[in-house]
Amino acid sequence: MIRNLILLCLALFLVLLWAYTGGGSEPRADLAYVNPSGIHTLDPARMSWTQDFRIALNIWEGLTTYHPRTLEPMEGAAFYPPEIADDQLTYTFKIRPDARWSNGDPVTADDFVRGWRRCLEPGTATDYTFLLTDHIQGAREYVDWRRGGVLLLTALTRLRDGEKPTEEEAVAVAEALTRKEIGARDARLHEELLVSGEDREVAAYLREADLDWAGLYREAFESHASAFEERFAEVKLEVPRPDTFVVRLTSPTAYFLDLTAFPTLVPVHESVELLREGHEGAPITEEGLVVYDPQWTKPNYHRNEYPGLITNGSYVLADWKFKRRARMEVNPFHRDAGAIRCRTVDMIVYDDLNTALMAYERGDLDFLPAMDVAYDHEIARLAISGERPDFHACTLLATYFLNFNCVSSEVGKRNNPFTDARVRKAFALAVDKRAIVEQVLKRGDRVARSFVPPTAIPGYDPPEGLGEDVSAARSLLADAGYPDGAGMGTIELLHTPRDEVVCQALARMWQDRLGLRVELRCKESKTFGEDKANHRYMIARGNWYADYNDPTTFLDCLSTGNGNNDSGYSNPAYDELLNRAAAVRERDRRAELLRQAEAILVERDFPILPILHYTTPIAIKPHVKGLKPNPRLLFPFRYVSVER
Repeated sequence: MIRNLILLCLALFLVLLWAYTGGGSEPRADLAYVNPSGIHTLDPARMSWTQDFRIALNIWEGLTTYHPRTLEPMEGAAFYPPEIADDQLTYTFKIRPDARWSNGDPVTADDFVRGWRRCLEPGTATDYTFLLTDHIQGAREYVDWRRGGVLLLTALTRLRDGEKPTEEEAVAVAEALTRKEIGARDARLHEELLVSGEDREVAAYLREADLDWAGLYREAFESHASAFEERFAEVKLEVPRPDTFVVRLTSPTAYFLDLTAFPTLVPVHESVELLREGHEGAPITEEGLVVYDPQWTKPNYHRNEYPGLITNGSYVLADWKFKRRARMEVNPFHRDAGAIRCRTVDMIVYDDLNTALMAYERGDLDFLPAMDVAYDHEIARLAISGERPDFHACTLLATYFLNFNCVSSEVGKRNNPFTDARVRKAFALAVDKRAIVEQVLKRGDRVARSFVPPTAIPGYDPPEGLGEDVSAARSLLADAGYPDGAGMGTIELLHTPRDEVVCQALARMWQDRLGLRVELRCKESKTFGEDKANHRYMIARGNWYADYNDPTTFLDCLSTGNGNNDSGYSNPAYDELLNRAAAVRERDRRAELLRQAEAILVERDFPILPILHYTTPIAIKPHVKGLKPNPRLLFPFRYVSVER
């Protein structure tokens, strides 16, 4: 009986294994690597996870691409280098005649306009809109106009449908009415109330106003939709010919050709328009958004005669089994298709990296770009000592830090003391970062006193930052009205499960050194991200991996209104230094302005607390050639060969 039960369980396990691996119908890929969390999104305009960028880098190709060893920009879908005007503001890219989509269509300049525009449009744009608004002439003005239009249309749909608008929406309607942008002939409003009243009074007044909301909505929608293309034409992305793409910058940008290789700024094939939503024949939704069927990135999705995902990189996405596997195959129309030796690549999803490491040791995987396991310190030791030549310790252009909530007076009905820079500085001075690096993690990370990793970016030396000084920390708390921590209440530290051991160490330091009560709030990544983005925290762990090789990839994150500014920090002096640096052409002067800006962050205001600069172990089988460890963990597979 027991023997039969064991045989039944074994048979069930084999069936499940057979199903997981695709039923045994396909041979093993030339290269198999692990992704610990699956694909979040393959929409270039919406992606922000390193794991997604890793795939995008291989199935799409920007105007430039990354050198496989140095990550310097090199030729992509356009010839390199582009023509750059003497004022360093106008870049003219010539699209290669052999640049092809995976269905054989030629890649055109209009495809790049389509892809870049999706990074601007409300409905498709997310965290990386600033890559365009900070650099392209007319982009910020267009985005502001579009966001204002979406706010107004959303408010009017609510009022039309008898729903309550938010206070912000109500003010947008009131301003449009008083400026006579809508309802110029028949709006019956108390203008004095709209101009001088509190937001909540305006909202209450509009809800009771006897107006033709449906008519006002139609008027606003028609006005916005009719100006949609005309206003976008003011964004300086120009197409004088199908093979010519002209980009005009707001100021000289030394790293611009690095940006054009970034996966967010890739082209998008015209077939995506088959899945675009619209309202009354316009290319925007009822609320003014640009929206596409989110299934458009699937290789086998065919609604509305959609052909499935078409890309222009060295690989195509041949198959995608959610939370299990994505297979890439060589794009037969890529100009170097015949020379690519690694013909198939499998991205395998393992929720548990311990299991992934066992699969690697067993030979089922060839490459582990992440080894975040409890014993990663031992893996790092084996890498550094040379005992495992296939293990590599990568010093990353990345920083682990804490966000302080700088904007919310209360969090969950508790006082939030971190709106006071003195409190933030006190918490920073009370942390023994070396103990975290050398005694808690023990994997070769570097202590961080700056946001930008030192010696990582040529020509830039970050400020010194502050060290550890518990006595000064206690004095600062007393100056802020919390002597020995009295009156501060319980401090909450938001983190994800993988941060547990570091956050426990931080909590002990603050409790022992400052006499505070610290409560750990552990949440899974999705809820954690939502709480952090909406400032539902006091302190929250954060990290940042460089998107390009320049200090501003870090420093811009804390500019006012930046989509990655989770602390809500805003300082006009800091913003001004970033703006001045953007306008300076002389390299040393620019670096000095950026250094002054960073000094505000890490020596005065402390919206964040840098803890460490990452060193991470990765594993590459000896039979995998051409896969180079690098500080940004970007791996173009077209240069790889597998010699088993």
